[in-house]
Amino acid sequence: MAKDVMAYTLKQALAARVDDHIEIAVEAEDGTNLKIRASSEPLDALTGDLEAILDGDDSGEAA
Repeated sequence: MAKDVMAYTLKQALAARVDDHIEIAVEAEDGTNLKIRASSEPLDALTGDLEAILDGDDSGEAA
């Protein structure tokens, strides 16, 4: 990632399909709000990454 990327702690996120894309509304703990618009392809990749991370956490806790 670039050096100038801001990091926020997620408070809430909601997703909805709008026309030909998906929108994710995000609220950070500090009150910052943003909306992400994406096609299904990058979100499919993100979903796969998140599942791998969460599955790794579950197996790490069991060990």
